[in-house]
Amino acid sequence: MKKSISILTLMIAMLSWGQSVKETQYAAYLKASKTLWEKSIEEAKKKHGKKSFETAMAMYGLLNNTMATQDEETFDDFKDQTIDLLKDLIEENPKWGEPRAVLSSTYGLVMAYSPMKGMFLGMKSSSLMEEAVRLQPESALVQKLHGGSKLYTPEMFGGDPKIALEAFSRAIEIYEKQGAKENWLYLDTMMGLSMAYRKTDQNEKAKQTLEKAVTIEPQYYWAKSVLDKINKS
Repeated sequence: MKKSISILTLMIAMLSWGQSVKETQYAAYLKASKTLWEKSIEEAKKKHGKKSFETAMAMYGLLNNTMATQDEETFDDFKDQTIDLLKDLIEENPKWGEPRAVLSSTYGLVMAYSPMKGMFLGMKSSSLMEEAVRLQPESALVQKLHGGSKLYTPEMFGGDPKIALEAFSRAIEIYEKQGAKENWLYLDTMMGLSMAYRKTDQNEKAKQTLEKAVTIEPQYYWAKSVLDKINKS
């Protein structure tokens, strides 16, 4: 009887722990909080292991967060270990597209901070993303990051807001089929979609996308801020 209770207690604790990682990341995204992102990294390491994809995603979330806060020091502190972990995951799982897409996006962040590095990282990033889409076209994460790549890459180097629009739309469709409650990547995809609409002169659709995001998450202040700018323009 005691053994059964112990197992049940452990299962409840593990479930709570798993929810904690997701909830911490969601709160970290909404608040653009470095502290919460770092907490999510430690939670992911404890639950999934230091060499897990979940840990890599938590680290990627922190790197992505530094773009909003312009915290290049934190970016430099975590950049290399994130890249190394993603490379290890790719080597261990050569047919897994998602780590390739995240590594491609990480290189994109590196280039955002240091544009000159695009001379040797640009082609590498593009190749990784192409492979990711080929390997896992039905991954919401892959489609989301593919959309981001096409949105933020200059058109002379292969960027295309129309392709970004298609990729973001596909990602949202997949996320919603899977269940997108309290998923920071889902919210971020809607922000990307709204930006793609604006780049293709579809401001009304951009507005509708942001309104949907704010309805889903009333504390999504970034979306509220962009929506306010659209309404005033």
